[in-house]
Amino acid sequence: MIRKLNKLLIIFSISLFLTSCWDYKDINERSITLATGIDFVDGKVEFTGELAKLTSPAGEEDERDHSKDVYVNVSYGKDFEEARILYDAKLPYPVFLGATQVAIFGERFARHGIEPYLNRINKLYDYRKTLLIVVSDVPPRKLFNIKQEKEPSVGLLVEDLVNNLREKKMTVYSNFGEMLSVLELNGVGYLLPYVGLEDGEISYKGLAVMRDSKLVGIVDYQDTDGLIYVLAEKPVLTESLFAPGDEENKYSLRTAVKKRKIKTEYKDGKVIFNLDMLVAGELRYQYYLSKIDDSIKKDLEKMVSQKLKEDIADIFERSQKVYKCDIFHFAKNFRAEHPKIYKGLNWEEAYITAELNINIETALINLGLTDPNVQKKY
Repeated sequence: MIRKLNKLLIIFSISLFLTSCWDYKDINERSITLATGIDFVDGKVEFTGELAKLTSPAGEEDERDHSKDVYVNVSYGKDFEEARILYDAKLPYPVFLGATQVAIFGERFARHGIEPYLNRINKLYDYRKTLLIVVSDVPPRKLFNIKQEKEPSVGLLVEDLVNNLREKKMTVYSNFGEMLSVLELNGVGYLLPYVGLEDGEISYKGLAVMRDSKLVGIVDYQDTDGLIYVLAEKPVLTESLFAPGDEENKYSLRTAVKKRKIKTEYKDGKVIFNLDMLVAGELRYQYYLSKIDDSIKKDLEKMVSQKLKEDIADIFERSQKVYKCDIFHFAKNFRAEHPKIYKGLNWEEAYITAELNINIETALINLGLTDPNVQKKY
């Protein structure tokens, strides 16, 4: 009993010392960063921050422009450290990075390499390790100065654009932890969301391909299906195909990957990837209502399988010949199945000469709510 009382006394005593923090500051005494942007401009590092504006002028109405909830701070330096020092000198309060939602790299900076900044994020305790990292086709400063009504801040808008597509299984990219693990593997690249301006508005535009954490290419949004089918978890996409033998009628189909298996081989000094997929298809609608018999159904299934196979083969070939890195992360499969062989390989060289065998089977399980086989009476 005395032991328990002693423990309680110790806990109570410690709690007295933990009721406050010696360097505590109210939230309105912090410069709260919502998003950061890094780029090269005229040979200097341009560092841009989007910060929350927590105080409002007296008499300001509640129904105000969202753009007034944030402000933009910009600085320049010969390197990031100098730019950051000059950036902090313009702020009235100490910087708080815990609310940062996204880091945006301009293309010029991304082509030079973002690995030093990734290491910085990894070592600083106040950055969220779930921080979204994207590449922009325009300087981040230009994005932050876009007036928009969709979200209170540009950083939140970019995060919501990407997360919305991710939740719909319409994009795929590496998170911060995956990027750090990839840095340890030679010849393996990763993907980042690619954003920019379209008709004056901020838009998701595809995927940025990173090799050795340097930007080496862009996959346009309309060309990302092949990556999504292989990398996304249970992807669901839409395909539109002309009806067999009819170049006027189109079928809109929703496809979902039900099973996906990747097996690897090593034969005659060559790496081989075997990709097997089972895809379920649903007919959403036809441009012109027509009867669907078993032969048309089978033709559609073959056409979907062929379309998916071509999408995957095209981006795989581009990864070998243009990007020259394993953006599919097949290295992880091969290393798990052939650890001894993997150790003796130069993966970058092995990957660009590797062979990909694709086997896709599609089954149309739903022809839509309307029965197209019903015979017309009149």
